[in-house]
Amino acid sequence: MIELRRVGFSYDGEHPVLEDVSLNLMPGERTVLLGLNGSGKSTLARMLNGALLPAHGTVTVDGVVSGLATARELARRVGYVRQDPRNQIVSALVSDEVAFGPRNLGLAREEVLARVDESLVACGISELSDRMTTELSGGQQQLLALAGVLTLHPSYLVLDEAGSQLDGIARARLRATVGHLVERGVGVLEIAHGAQAPFGADHVLVLSGGRMGWEGTTQGFFESEAALAAAGLADDTLARLLSEATRRGYALGQQPDPEGLAAFLGPESVRVRREATDEPCPTAQTHEISLSQVTVGYGDVRALDEVSLAASSGLTLVLGRPGSGKTTAARVLAGVLEPDAGRALLDRKSVRAGRVGLAFQRPEDQLFADTILADIAFGPLAAGRTPREAEKDAHAAAVRLGVGKELLRRSPFELSGGQMRRVALAGVIAAEPVAYVFDEPTAGLDAPARRLLHDLIRNLTSRGASVLVISHDADEWLDEATRVVFVRDGRVVRTVPPEALFEAPKIFEEAGLEVPFEVRLRAARGGRDHA
Repeated sequence: MIELRRVGFSYDGEHPVLEDVSLNLMPGERTVLLGLNGSGKSTLARMLNGALLPAHGTVTVDGVVSGLATARELARRVGYVRQDPRNQIVSALVSDEVAFGPRNLGLAREEVLARVDESLVACGISELSDRMTTELSGGQQQLLALAGVLTLHPSYLVLDEAGSQLDGIARARLRATVGHLVERGVGVLEIAHGAQAPFGADHVLVLSGGRMGWEGTTQGFFESEAALAAAGLADDTLARLLSEATRRGYALGQQPDPEGLAAFLGPESVRVRREATDEPCPTAQTHEISLSQVTVGYGDVRALDEVSLAASSGLTLVLGRPGSGKTTAARVLAGVLEPDAGRALLDRKSVRAGRVGLAFQRPEDQLFADTILADIAFGPLAAGRTPREAEKDAHAAAVRLGVGKELLRRSPFELSGGQMRRVALAGVIAAEPVAYVFDEPTAGLDAPARRLLHDLIRNLTSRGASVLVISHDADEWLDEATRVVFVRDGRVVRTVPPEALFEAPKIFEEAGLEVPFEVRLRAARGGRDHA
């Protein structure tokens, strides 16, 4: 058992991140930890395997007390998959990365190879074994990091937003893998934000402002207004539906069941549609970004194969499996990656770096300044504004993304993953480009931050900006989208209006994707919610 007793922690000795936290994590049980960005979830996760030591209180793993002398032992017992998998990938080759842990344990070669094969199969990435780790997509790197941890056969597993870069199929595989581990007696702690995360959990915890704000069962979580509020899900559409259903006697299963939920609530109660997007300003000048016959290769891997697509007025949503070429397309569109063939265009002219705002898949890739304010102000300064104007623009962008004024003088690298993403997004919009590419912009964001982002994008498109969003969370964006582009194996396989997906959800399966929860929920009602 992992025991935390009155644990506290601060990175600078002045601002407490955790205060008086106590909890038990049992072997053979799955616990889900929810909370707003900056509530201390990742800090807590790092304590469990000895990566951080408490300022006060104790962390004990199967009787071993956390400390400098026991850090290696805790790391062996408690596997930890980080928010950003690149922070734990150390090898150039996939197979070497997965073998790294058991080799360091001094295991025989045959045992190492057996564990590598077992973990690659469990994570569904056996075909990547001979690939370079730097060539993988963010989702593939996430699965690789998990495979590397599983080879150590830990007694406990901590997953810090491990599904944030994964598509529906990969998330289903992750759930199945976690289920098998729990059956074998492994204790699992999953850190998440979404309303679907608590399904099948033995326990649900909510961290609020560095303190334990709520704990109980999955059923009790959705029945509790206080728990939903503490987790930031009080206004989340799916969470509200599940809350209504559980209070009326609906029994939650191990996995979300959209058809069963629709039948229980009835046609009039199933309202999943978000607010309509803002109407375009009639005087707004519209802009277009596009790819024309673009090809990009990485060694023997062709990431894009003669891809053509266009994003003009409104929001263009790009969907595809990890490794399908989405992020490569984003970089070409923004002018930061030169294609092997073809062209990237902005308003029918070759795009130049800086003209298209690009929010990277990982916010750490675009944060560099000493302070958050300086980071956000960099874009306006590069666009030719005076320091005073740039600082004013930075303050305005911070407000729009919910970055508190009290944070602006701090280093961006002191923030949680979700807070970092807010800062990175603020830096993109502060420069006010005419077109935007957002790569997985909601990954790691809590529900209030996602709502702010939706409001922001609606405002951008109403003013004529072209916005392209790449996401594994189709549910998140279908009500905002003007068109949906499906990418598979480096090619565009289909472009459809979003309403077509509610009438023919099998379009997702044809693109190699799982049909999202919300689409299945609406399809159970004949698509009538998308009116």
